[in-house]
Amino acid sequence: MAKDYMPPSDFLRDLIDEDVEIEADDTATVKRLLSFFKDADAANRDWAVFLLGQSEVDTKALRDALVGALNDEDDSVRAEALVALAQRDGDLARPHVLEALSAEGIYPTVFEAAALCAHPDLIKPLRGWLKATGDKEVDQMVAEAVAACEASAK
Repeated sequence: MAKDYMPPSDFLRDLIDEDVEIEADDTATVKRLLSFFKDADAANRDWAVFLLGQSEVDTKALRDALVGALNDEDDSVRAEALVALAQRDGDLARPHVLEALSAEGIYPTVFEAAALCAHPDLIKPLRGWLKATGDKEVDQMVAEAVAACEASAK
């Protein structure tokens, strides 16, 4: 996320500023973060998904919330949710990655999610993005995703 992109929520900013890991047994913090998945402000939703996505928390409630966030109106929230879901369950994330790869415009984090899923079904749609973005860093992400998926096919 951009350095100056901060959520309006004091609670979220405090978590970001403290740079603390969110522990799975800190149920109060996890529940509060999950409540932000439905917040009216997209930046709050985005940061809540990102913070939980970067944590070691892996519960059914979180996975369900991440699947729900895949339908968020904000592209950034959907992209963060996809990566977080792929980190926890590549099989659950894979159909959503396939759908995202078929879109005209795509967030680079979709390629990160594809690499995390590392499944042969993703090779063909990923190859369509090779050198298509015009951004060397993103093109590298695509190449790494293709390589991860090809390695899983062996």
